[in-house]
Amino acid sequence: MPSFADQAASRRRFLQFLAGSPLWAAGAVEAFAGEAFMPGTKLPDPLMWAPMRADELIKSPKEAINVFDFELVCRKNVPPAHFGYMASGIDDEVTLRANREGFLKFQLRPRRLVDVSKVEMSTEILGVKYASPIVLAPVGGQRSFHDEGEVASARAAKVGNHLQILSTGTSLGVEDVTSARGQPIWYQLYAANKWEATAAMVKRAEKAGCLAVAVTVDGLSGRNQETLFRISKARRAPVGAVIFSCGIPPERLASSSTQVI
Repeated sequence: MPSFADQAASRRRFLQFLAGSPLWAAGAVEAFAGEAFMPGTKLPDPLMWAPMRADELIKSPKEAINVFDFELVCRKNVPPAHFGYMASGIDDEVTLRANREGFLKFQLRPRRLVDVSKVEMSTEILGVKYASPIVLAPVGGQRSFHDEGEVASARAAKVGNHLQILSTGTSLGVEDVTSARGQPIWYQLYAANKWEATAAMVKRAEKAGCLAVAVTVDGLSGRNQETLFRISKARRAPVGAVIFSCGIPPERLASSSTQVI
């Protein structure tokens, strides 16, 4: 039986075959997906993850079949550059494609005739117990998508008792987010090119009670976000619209005992 990776590769080759066929230009997209995609938009990449009907948007979160149903609603309701920032990967979606294909290698293994009336999913991370291993990863500039931004995410993390990691590019202060979470969070660090600025960010996070700093090292070299550039160019939206200031005043300092991982 072929592996999930082999199946994904076969799907890609099939889609490449369709893309090179004259039938594609003659309406095979509509026949295959039951619809026509909006003018000026890119076909979902890869198509296997997209909702079958792009014209039928969900009206509420309860209607979602999977997380990809939210993407089309987001594209309709937020500024183009903000959508590009959120939805795109690097280069021609190389990283986005690799991430999604990578997740196909992991599957839930159902077990039959097992008592699941009491499921224990709690886990301990750096000495703190959480209800499950689900973690809110750092996502910058969340007020571009919701007025309450990272504070709303913190309240959601509190309900499920999940670990939250706050992005360096947060649109709200680490103090406000920690207060909304009601428990110490982690802080993601994009190191600045000046030590003083980096130290100020870490010390502020520690003063707010952050238990750990998750250092991200891919920022200084820059990123080739092709989809973001295309969307911004097509809609004449400045790419700079999605660059967020950390707003770290140097006077917000504290002692140092935060763990760096």
